[in-house]
Amino acid sequence: MIIEHNSYHTLEVLIATQNRTTLDFLSRMFPCHDLDSFKILIVNQTSKRNILNSENANIRVINSFEKGLSKSRNLALKNATCDIVVIADDDLVYEKEFVNVIGDAFNKMPQAELITFKAMSFNGKPYRDYKTENFKHSVKSIKGVISWEIALNINKINNLNITFDEHFGLGGQFETAEEYLFAREVVDKGSHSYFNNNFIVAHPELNSGMDLGSNRIVYARAALNYKLHNFLVYFWLPNYMLFLLRNKYIKFSELISKIKIGLKGIKDFKHLYNNR
Repeated sequence: MIIEHNSYHTLEVLIATQNRTTLDFLSRMFPCHDLDSFKILIVNQTSKRNILNSENANIRVINSFEKGLSKSRNLALKNATCDIVVIADDDLVYEKEFVNVIGDAFNKMPQAELITFKAMSFNGKPYRDYKTENFKHSVKSIKGVISWEIALNINKINNLNITFDEHFGLGGQFETAEEYLFAREVVDKGSHSYFNNNFIVAHPELNSGMDLGSNRIVYARAALNYKLHNFLVYFWLPNYMLFLLRNKYIKFSELISKIKIGLKGIKDFKHLYNNR
């Protein structure tokens, strides 16, 4: 792992990316921004032949030779130097006033550990259904959270001793739900998580979590639900299969094979956590 150092600032964007050798992608992410007005920390999961460097004092780079999105997120959280951090991927486009929107939200809610904001699709429409008013998060409301909607008070998160579960998320054994598990733990352990009814970012219309009928998502969601609900997962699994059938994510001819994949996800999760 190679890290470049620089100094403290107020808000920091933590970007997970792979195999980058130039910073050109930042101009697409921040088309209307002065990059000196906030800090950026890039975790570039790569090989020793493809190293990313920064000559900008406001942009730090960690070249990591590990794989896994949650590992990238944790490395960024560990090395963040600001009070407030924003979780980011490399295919986002940030709203012009996102720094002020996030800063104002935390100024109004200084007790907040986590605040989620709204995202839009590149077609200009809200990325998903959002409430029209600000509210305090519950375990139920945090369920639909997406990583790039999240901003954190890093000191409060560190005090709660919360990190991303590295078995979940792209590149992990169970390739989904890492942001939900993280945010849910914040809600469970903390007492001040909020939704703010302002847009901060745009994202392409599709994301990997939408492929609900794929083997990897069925496998991972079964493991997730065992982690959260223990043996109640065996009631959840047939209901999930009916949901997939009803919404045409899978065909009837695939039903038995998808059930077996879900059961394998449960079995593998139990084995993994029983042998820690």
